[in-house]
Amino acid sequence: MLAFHKGLISVIAILFIGLGIWLMLYPLAVESLYPIRLEGPMAVSEVRAVFGGLMGGVGAAVLWLVRRRSRAKEGGVVMLFVFGGLLVARVVGLAGEGIPHGPVLNETIFEGVVFILILVTTWTIRHRE
Repeated sequence: MLAFHKGLISVIAILFIGLGIWLMLYPLAVESLYPIRLEGPMAVSEVRAVFGGLMGGVGAAVLWLVRRRSRAKEGGVVMLFVFGGLLVARVVGLAGEGIPHGPVLNETIFEGVVFILILVTTWTIRHRE
């Protein structure tokens, strides 16, 4: 289970790094993914920083924890908080905007599945120690 957990957390961290780099270098990609228009340099800067910088930084930190510091459980806990925060925000969105559709629905399902997988693997390795 530890090997699966390390692999899962590493893959998610690498996805975060990749998305972070992509959105840092090409923030206007958000416009093709969502019905959003980035009007002005401040909007582009926010996408670059929040989507790109934050995702890349969190992914790099978790990958460092798992691969360089042999702290897979701690990396899993960080990702639990990240995906938990995403899910809380999705619930707030459900209350404010209703049920998502299109890519947002797909992302919500993905985030829920990943949260459950990380929760199960982190819980399992924690209780096997």
